[in-house]
Amino acid sequence: MNDSFFRRITDLFTNPGRLMENVGVSPRWWQPGLLVLITMAAFTWITTPISAPEQAEMLRDSKIMQMVPDEAADKAYDDSLNISPTKRLTQSGISGFTTWIFILIFGLVLGFFVRLGGGVGSFNQALGIVSWGSLPVFALNSLIKLPLILKTESVFKVNIGLAALMPGADPLSAVNQILMAYGDFFTWWGLFLLVIGFEKVFNMGRSGAALSVLLPWALLTAIPLTLSILFM
Repeated sequence: MNDSFFRRITDLFTNPGRLMENVGVSPRWWQPGLLVLITMAAFTWITTPISAPEQAEMLRDSKIMQMVPDEAADKAYDDSLNISPTKRLTQSGISGFTTWIFILIFGLVLGFFVRLGGGVGSFNQALGIVSWGSLPVFALNSLIKLPLILKTESVFKVNIGLAALMPGADPLSAVNQILMAYGDFFTWWGLFLLVIGFEKVFNMGRSGAALSVLLPWALLTAIPLTLSILFM
């Protein structure tokens, strides 16, 4: 049976069950990991001239920057307008690598929770499930958002999810941050793939697989979300 990389990409859209069955046999987690790394690095390189000053501007009005002298805040904003190619390249590489590392850590965490929930499988298989399931969340999401960001010249105004129902809302408002964290459509797609993957590969029921995936995700998402709401 054809189980090439491109067949798996096709199955991501047309037959996620078969994709995850093949991942269970041969995880090959490094393939989607490399694709995510390259995509996120390229996305960061292209959008940094837009995102850096926009983020600096938002930080100037944040709670945490109220504790920083105005001179330091102004310097940070000025620096965001003049990012050297070397710094831009470094930030792009860091973005790609940190995203991949996050995926691997999340895969190990979910593997632990799934096995606690009665699932039978290896951590290598868990890494494969999470890595392939992360492609919509990071790679496809970035590719679709990129032309919208370039058109609007804004990273924070482009949302593909529930936050889009609040156009013009303050990006730092608690409601908007919650909708961005828990209401992104690509994240839902990725979670759906993970539930299918652990159900098929770890021989779990649908409800058990869903609980083992959604609970850790909700808790891990709540940590940076809470900090952002408190200090931004």
